[in-house]
Amino acid sequence: MVALLLVVAGSVAGLSFVPAPGTAATVTLAPGLTLSDTTVTGPNKINILAANLAEPTLKPRYLNPGTVGATATLSTMANRVGAVAAVNADFFDIGVTGAPRGVGIDNATLIHGPSSGWNDVAAIYAGRGGLASIFLEGSVTLPAGTRLTATNLNSPNITANGVGIYNALWGDEARSQVVDGSTRTREIEIAGGVVTKVSTAPGGKLSAGSVAVLGIDAGADALAGVVVGQAVSVSYAPRGGDGAAQVAVGGNLVLVRDGVVTTASHPRNPRTAVGFSADGLRMWLVTVDGRSTASVGMTYVELGNYMKSLGADDSLNLDGGGSTTMVARMPGATTVSVRNTPSDGTQRLIPNGLGFVTTAGQPWSSTVDNATAGRFTASANWGTSTFSSQRFGADYRFTDPNTTASDPSWYKVNIPQTASYEVSVWYPANSGYNDSTPFIVVTSTGNQTVRVNQRVNGGRWVSLGVFTLAAGDANKVGVSRWTSGTGYVIADAVRVTRV
Repeated sequence: MVALLLVVAGSVAGLSFVPAPGTAATVTLAPGLTLSDTTVTGPNKINILAANLAEPTLKPRYLNPGTVGATATLSTMANRVGAVAAVNADFFDIGVTGAPRGVGIDNATLIHGPSSGWNDVAAIYAGRGGLASIFLEGSVTLPAGTRLTATNLNSPNITANGVGIYNALWGDEARSQVVDGSTRTREIEIAGGVVTKVSTAPGGKLSAGSVAVLGIDAGADALAGVVVGQAVSVSYAPRGGDGAAQVAVGGNLVLVRDGVVTTASHPRNPRTAVGFSADGLRMWLVTVDGRSTASVGMTYVELGNYMKSLGADDSLNLDGGGSTTMVARMPGATTVSVRNTPSDGTQRLIPNGLGFVTTAGQPWSSTVDNATAGRFTASANWGTSTFSSQRFGADYRFTDPNTTASDPSWYKVNIPQTASYEVSVWYPANSGYNDSTPFIVVTSTGNQTVRVNQRVNGGRWVSLGVFTLAAGDANKVGVSRWTSGTGYVIADAVRVTRV
């Protein structure tokens, strides 16, 4: 559905704007979610996602590559969860760990954040949203009963003399990068409430269920007496906010609070912002292109005034510059496309985003990742890698091709009833990966093999076709090593959708 967006020439709190030549359009992406584009004086090209948070089929999503210390394009992150639209979110440790600096909440679970600093967030609850200040509230209780306050959870930097908590969601980025040249460090690893490792140097990737407590300087001294085998408990949760936030992302500056626009000075740049109406039922995600003659970007004051002109009573500035990106799945499309013009000329690799999925009119679908418990099996010949940012989740599997044995990895899917289903696969693409990977689909009449060139079309869903699958919980899709193609054979994720 397409409707006209009318922009009235005028001025709001000192910001003048007029409509661009021609008429901008508003496109409905899903019930309760529209995409608009317009041009205002500056000139500035602006894209606007407007959401009705009371729409029950519209669900907010925190987007990331699968781990905190990783980056990917916004398109990859959005396609990974089937988001209909999204923008980039938090500022981050660019060029080092890649981790976001602020607070991140996904599905009501705190993923990362500090106990102080970078605590302003856009928070979305059940049917409403708004700005909030959310903090890490964490503690580490040592064997003698001493309780240490945690300063960080999966953060790119530990606060001076602080104690950071890291879990498997951090990923495989070296934690030596988070200590900022501290002279003393000490890390203890804990599994099942018992210390399994003590070291004066930060360790590596953590297994599921394990936690690392990393102290620097005075924080390291506080951990000095802990030894392997002792009991240590770790707890953490978000503190603050108006109720239990389902999704939250951080920003660096409140642009509008209770209708009052910031006076903070900052040069014109590409911008991304989120805003909420006074009643919390409406939400806007906005990108402003910049650093070009076609669109010069906005100052903080200009952006605040523009957000207020849309109806935002509260608004938060998200990461901008080359990070500013908006993607949307346009009507009839199966994947998202970039809707603005990133100033770097292409999408920047970023750590997270804020988007929406819709359940309206969605057919039955099931996604299985290589890391989905009890749903993926592979022999010891299949290795594990995190090399590519195009991966679906935290990692993916790889193996050498074999011309004498199939040795397939298998994805187990519980098919509700015998019917026609589209089978799609997700894999990272690379010139060193196989150009003829055999995917096996177990149909109701026997196995069918579809070969895929894994050197192209990575970081998205690639359809193998539509097949009749029998009802039942069994191995339905496999990835075989039996190919004369060259390069690693990759197994990452599969999706089965009824058609």
